Amino acid sequence: MALDYEGAVKRLLTANNTVTAVTVVDGAGGVLFQTNNWDITSDIITILNSWRQQQPSIVVQGIKYSTLQCTQERLVATNIMGQGHIVCANFQDQHITIAYVTPDGGAGVAYMDVARANDSIIAGEAPAEAAIPPTAPVVPQAEVAPTYEQTYQQPTQTYETTVQPTTPVPSSSWATTSQDTDMKNLLWELDEFAKFVTRGEFGQFLQNILREGDQVKCWELLKVIRSMKSFMERNP
Repeated sequence: MALDYEGAVKRLLTANNTVTAVTVVDGAGGVLFQTNNWDITSDIITILNSWRQQQPSIVVQGIKYSTLQCTQERLVATNIMGQGHIVCANFQDQHITIAYVTPDGGAGVAYMDVARANDSIIAGEAPAEAAIPPTAPVVPQAEVAPTYEQTYQQPTQTYETTVQPTTPVPSSSWATTSQDTDMKNLLWELDEFAKFVTRGEFGQFLQNILREGDQVKCWELLKVIRSMKSFMERNP
């Protein structure tokens, strides 16, 4: 029986409307099916190599996505500037589904739907109903970290990347001041933060967060980065 790649992808797009672009490839990176709203043919080999080598990030169409979960069967990555997520599911290297998830979509939930669709290709069946995230209060998008990450922690496996010891961030008074601090102290604290950045400690802190792959920490840091980016755009 011929494998129905297009049918599986269409059912996936219907089941989860935050999945908007999909490519199905074989284990060697050959394209088996691709939605017509993107073309990642030139990125596929790099994506697969980064995945198999458990690199800390992947690049798709020139956009960097930081790896959150990486196993032989699963890849979940997110863009820390809020440009969406990439989720991939692998069925025994026979066929691999690579999907783009919109920024307001839950990457962990989307992975479950992508994995079901990927498995349905070999089974010739429709994927089950879209995965339902764990019960949690409904909140506005991009305000509270998704709650599903505790369900989908990367399992311990022999090919798991060894996490290097992280360097704790030095405590600094610039993080503990009140709103009524006078101008002199404000300037001093800004100067302390500037030194913290130029010494490379802030960069090391970011690397530690990305290496840990803790989705809650990544989300909290992302909110700070977005706020800083917005401030910079308002004050060029």
